[in-house]
Amino acid sequence: MHQLPKKVQPPPSQFEKPAKQRLIETADQLFRLLGIRAAPSLIAHEAHTNMDTLVKYFGHGDPLAGRFITSLIAECEEYWRGLAAAYPNDPERQLREWLAYEEDQIGYVMEPRVLLSRTAAELFEPRTQHPPLLRLIEEYWQAERRKVVGLCRAAKLRDPLELADKLLLLVHGARNERGAYGRLAPSRVLQKAGSELMIAHGAADRPAAGASEVD
Repeated sequence: MHQLPKKVQPPPSQFEKPAKQRLIETADQLFRLLGIRAAPSLIAHEAHTNMDTLVKYFGHGDPLAGRFITSLIAECEEYWRGLAAAYPNDPERQLREWLAYEEDQIGYVMEPRVLLSRTAAELFEPRTQHPPLLRLIEEYWQAERRKVVGLCRAAKLRDPLELADKLLLLVHGARNERGAYGRLAPSRVLQKAGSELMIAHGAADRPAAGASEVD
């Protein structure tokens, strides 16, 4: 006796998701592609709902932008946790690996650190003191600064605050440079410049992170 062929289930439709979830996911996609100023009306349209629904859940869009920024910060914090787990009790190695990672991200415009920098620039208003969404980014950057200062201090490098600020200037410059120079970008020497700064502050002269060490 022949069995009837099994019915193939179609893939789940995005319309099976609640409108609130569709708005969150669509906002995240559009903020990444178009920037934090993506129009709420566009978000509602692309989420296949309407402005009344968006306003019901998220007012005029700031909570969606806050969710987006918070998610980027969470991705950045996860990187630092992974770095600490990979190189426990070796703060100097963590600094060197961080510099190598930031150099390797050149041109990757969807990387969370780059998106945070872009978002901060979009939110900045000269006549407004610390708007709430920008404050989220500023608070994370201050936490990142304290992290780098702590690593410099734990590595027993001289003038840890000054060194940390120098390294952060290099890193933020590289983050903001993404795609602006083409192949021979200044940030290609980020790791080298950072290593030279660390050596000037008392670190040992070691091969660049990822390079083979020869006895």
